Formats: sequence, C-alpha cells, structure tokens
Amino acid sequence: MRRYSHLSDDEREQIGLARTLGHSIGAIARAIGRPKSTISRELSRNKLPSGRYSPLHAAGAYQLRRRREALIERDRALRTFVIDRLAEGWTPEQISGWLQAGNERRLPAVGCETIYAFIYRAAQRAEQLWRYLTRRHKRRRPRRSRPSQDTIKDRVSIHERPKTVDSRTEGGHWEGDLIICKRTRPVLVLHERKSRVTLAARLAGKTAAETISVMLAVFARIEPALRKSITFDNDTAFAQHALLRTMRAMTTWFCDAYASWQKGGIENANGRLRRWLPRQMDIDQMSDEEIQDIVITTNLTPRKCLGFKTPFQALLKELGKDVQIRFA
Repeated sequence: MRRYSHLSDDEREQIGLARTLGHSIGAIARAIGRPKSTISRELSRNKLPSGRYSPLHAAGAYQLRRRREALIERDRALRTFVIDRLAEGWTPEQISGWLQAGNERRLPAVGCETIYAFIYRAAQRAEQLWRYLTRRHKRRRPRRSRPSQDTIKDRVSIHERPKTVDSRTEGGHWEGDLIICKRTRPVLVLHERKSRVTLAARLAGKTAAETISVMLAVFARIEPALRKSITFDNDTAFAQHALLRTMRAMTTWFCDAYASWQKGGIENANGRLRRWLPRQMDIDQMSDEEIQDIVITTNLTPRKCLGFKTPFQALLKELGKDVQIRFA
C-alpha cells in the first residue's frame, strides 16, 4: 500500500501554474505524479472566494489546518494508550511501531513524529509528558534542517550572456524584477534594455506560478522579434523561468548573488517608478489604471541616453516605425 504524503509547496506551485494555463485535473495529476482525487480535493478545499486557486493561500490554509487539535488529542482511547505506554518507558518510536504493526486493532496507527508533536504541544505542557522520554528534554530540540527546496533549476549565469546583449545594440533583451511596498501585493516590472521601455503588472502574490503566468501573458502580446532574452536576479519568484524558453522562445539569464548592479537597467527603472510608488505606499489602494498611467508617464519621458527620445519612440524605431511625439 502506497503511503500518503502531503502536497509540498513546490507541487502547489505546479498546480497553480497548470490551472492558470487551463490544464485539466487529469493532466495536472499526471504531470506531478499524484492521483486525480488528490488534485481535485486540493483545488476544492483551498480555492479562494472567487473560485481561483492560489498556491500561497493553499499553503497557508494547510498550515492552519495543522494547528487544529491533533489526532491523539481527539481520540481519547488513543491518547490514554500513548500516555500509558510512555509512562511504562516505551519510546515514541516503539509506540508507533506497535500500532503500525496492527497490534491494537481498535486504535489508529500514528507516526513517531506525531507522538513527539503531541508530547510537546502547548496543550500538553501541564502534563509534562517529556519526563517519560529517555533524555527528558523539556523542549524539543530542532531537527536537522533539510536543504531548501526554494532553488532555481537550470540557471544560466549572466557571465554567459552574449556581448550583443551587454552592449544594448540589439533589441528584444529584457530584465525582470519585483517592486514590493508595505503590506501589498508585488508589482512585476519588465524593462527592455535597448529602448528602455518599462512594463509593469500587479501580481496576486509573490509565487513562481503567479509571476510566470503574468510574464507569459505579457510577452504573448509582444512581437517575437522583441522577446529574445530576459535577465533576472535570484528571487525564487522567477523559479519557473524555463517556461519562457519553451513557450516564448526566450533565453533566461541570472545575475550573481547580491549583484543587482548587473541588471542596472531595471534598477534604474525601479528607481523612477519609486517616485510614484514609494515603499511605504499601500499599492492595493491604487487601481490598475493608475499604475498603468505611471508606467505610460515613464515611457513618455525623454532620456539623455536615447538622444532625448522617449522609450516609446525608441521602441517604435526598433520596429521600423520612427514617429514624432508632441505634447503641445
């Protein structure tokens, strides 16, 4: 019999991305190697009031459910059995092994960690069940940490980026970043290196699935000739970057750690946007139209590096549409 394991944050990210792309429950189940019933239950249990599935909300709901009364606390017979065995000198591992071997048919089997968690729960503190343990530690010592799963796979270093991208002589090369203000959703910022055109879109949350779904939508509206590559920092919000390669034919590059200056174009663009979007501002109080007005204002401001042309003019010139813009 296959043992059940809870969905990981990475799996929830994949589910969220797949739903955003319109994949069916069966397709999602096959992609991540889970039963269809697991995917269906996850989507129905953790959906937002709007009906949308958010990996971030789902992870929070799961953690909230875990804080409910534990199984050993709910089952009085099981609780009595566990405490009695502890008092007799049994270890949590021995109790768990005995139950899982089916020696107590009227009691459910529980894992060793479940028993440890029960012993150290705040609700059991008065009973001091830790006294029955071999080493009698009053507080649970931290377990050995696991390697972080928040890694970015298939990263390609910015040092492998061609010189044509560095020199800004060719259009279609972008930089991506997030702007985050106090207690608000992040704003995705995309900056074209040659023309200095800046695009921005508000995200529902700072997840890789949310970020890539918005980027795919934005770049779908841009001519293929102007979407060749994009450079990111090492924020795990960009962990699904490979989809830009497979779905938008864009090469992705990543800066060195703590080297934001390597994507100086978007850092400059962020600085300009910060004039209207300071860190202490609650962006949730702004409409999407107001945010886009700020972006348009930025793109209609002439730049010395462009010969005092605007980014919009530079982009149109790149497309072979040299136009004049007049404000009076």
